[in-house]
Amino acid sequence: MCLNQITTDRSNNKLFWHLFIVIVVFTRNQVKSSSNTNEYFTSVTGLETLMKTEQTLLIDLKQYVIETRQQINLLEKEISKISKEHDLASENLENYLANPVNAYKLIKRLMIDWEVYEEHIAKVIDFLKLIDERRNNLSFPELEDFHESALALIRLQKTYQLTVPDVAAGKLNGIKYGYDMTWTDCLVLGQQLFHMKAYNQTKIWLQESVKRLQQDNDRFQLFPAGFLQESTENLIRLGDMDTALHLYNVMETNHKEENKIKEMMQSTEILEEPDNDDENILQIPYHKSAEFELYEKVCRGEVTQTPKEQRDLRCYYVYENCPFCRLAPFKVEDLNLDPEVKVFHNILSEKAIETIKALASPHLIRSTVFGSDGVGAEKHNYRISKNAWLPYDSHSYLIGMLRDIHDITGLDMTYSEQLQVANYGLGGHYEPHFDFFKHQLPEEVGNRISTAIFYLSDIEQGGATAFPFLKIAVKPLKGSVLFWYNLHRSLHGDYRTKHGACPVLKGSKWIANVWTHERRQEFIRPCALHQDHEISLPYHTIK
Repeated sequence: MCLNQITTDRSNNKLFWHLFIVIVVFTRNQVKSSSNTNEYFTSVTGLETLMKTEQTLLIDLKQYVIETRQQINLLEKEISKISKEHDLASENLENYLANPVNAYKLIKRLMIDWEVYEEHIAKVIDFLKLIDERRNNLSFPELEDFHESALALIRLQKTYQLTVPDVAAGKLNGIKYGYDMTWTDCLVLGQQLFHMKAYNQTKIWLQESVKRLQQDNDRFQLFPAGFLQESTENLIRLGDMDTALHLYNVMETNHKEENKIKEMMQSTEILEEPDNDDENILQIPYHKSAEFELYEKVCRGEVTQTPKEQRDLRCYYVYENCPFCRLAPFKVEDLNLDPEVKVFHNILSEKAIETIKALASPHLIRSTVFGSDGVGAEKHNYRISKNAWLPYDSHSYLIGMLRDIHDITGLDMTYSEQLQVANYGLGGHYEPHFDFFKHQLPEEVGNRISTAIFYLSDIEQGGATAFPFLKIAVKPLKGSVLFWYNLHRSLHGDYRTKHGACPVLKGSKWIANVWTHERRQEFIRPCALHQDHEISLPYHTIK
């Protein structure tokens, strides 16, 4: 290899390590100083904000690389000149310094030139100052976002039974989206899962990392040698000695390092029960229940209604509740007859949808759930989304939504809650729940008699509204409305209406919820002559 090539390689290597150190310093400082509470993982709109942050940082980094290359080229020329002087001086130092010209140049370099070199090197400090400014003015994720993004991937894997190689390859249910995950992506995810005590998943993701490292081992030069040490130790703890050794084989370790690994294997304590995933991932025992398993099967489309159960379902027009509707009737599709679950088609226009989203976006906050005692609101990762509440009189489109529900169902919409607009985030979901109140009821207006979900977007994969007991999974259809009654005619809660929002696999899910209460519905949906709620009681205790 020629001398120029060696110099270029060294220059590139120095540049890469220089940038790596800068990025590491920036990242560590960012994590320590981050103080926002935006919970970006909870909505796609939040993730869009982070994408804009990275776009700005990328522009800054590109400019920094260009300027750094220029600085390095200039400094290498200076290094070459000074090296020649030192080579000449090494032949006879006294004779070299006896030359007044050489003596002057030495003093001048130390007085003037080295200050100039320092100014060039100070560009690094300027870049870090710029990053500090960006950090104060742009949006950055917190450790919670990092933690929850890993949980979201595992949730999607489990719900839709995705394999690790497919997810790492960017394949979701056989469809390729974007680029593959790198070996470092898989390695870091494996480390996160180990700290969450999801040991089975840890091994698979670290094994995938090793596989990808073999295919992209040149990039390993960007990372310090100790980058893999923690993963190796964790693999040993999990009893996966082969993969642990493989990590070091990829690094082309020498015999001395191999002995060090063997010593590590002898000294590292192996976990007693590494095959049992911890409750931190599964959250609650409910996730292991037959009911939750049924919910996941409905989300996957493995459990559906039989032809016999669908026999009496029909599609029809509705126009009885408004004279104008005879000219433009509503399209209604039955999904279930008892309890009533229906879809109203082609309700919202594209313009109305975009207006509703624009009204809600500035007010989106983390969605909450009722506390275990039915009082107060709590954040919980079994509901991952952001929502906003909008008064209906804030726009004519919102008033029109109430009018449409009335015209189709005949319900009095006077006592409807404000419109709730929601956007689901990374693996966004809402586990099975009831919409009616089981604890304290709003005394003046009564319980929620009905739910209407306006779908404001289509979804490529996942994101269905699933009713596990009814074996129905309704895929979001932009502009349509999913409607059902939460209460029996006796006004008891109908436990068969338990439903959940399946995790969003691919897409941005937007919905708007209209909850209408029982007050003033007495003559519109009157009680039957007999109690009709006993039929749903067995579903209250299913687990």
